[in-house]
Amino acid sequence: MIEFTNDYQRAMEAAGAKVPAFSEFGSYQGDWWAYVIHDGKMGYVHGSYGSCSGCDAFQSEFGWRNKETPETLAAFGKNYLEQMMPFERAIEEAAEHIQWDSEAENVVAWLKDIEAAARGQ
Repeated sequence: MIEFTNDYQRAMEAAGAKVPAFSEFGSYQGDWWAYVIHDGKMGYVHGSYGSCSGCDAFQSEFGWRNKETPETLAAFGKNYLEQMMPFERAIEEAAEHIQWDSEAENVVAWLKDIEAAARGQ
């Protein structure tokens, strides 16, 4: 598996978030989910990644040569943080295509595990 997704985590952290949990679902292309703490709020962020610069937002923005600066990386991460959602909405979104998406059950289970850990259960 190609590891692009930690770039999304780095971007959100550059924007000032703590990312206690981050996971990808898929192989060369797929979705990622993060449990995020930002501006005193806790929630979930969802995005997708691809295997090439034409199908991956981070690669498209910054390329393979790590051209990002701290400012551009933070701005990129802020876009994702603005989409932070509560647990209930994250579960709804993750389960939306559970009928045909083979990873959806894994995402829902991951979200439930992270939420239970965050609540100390």
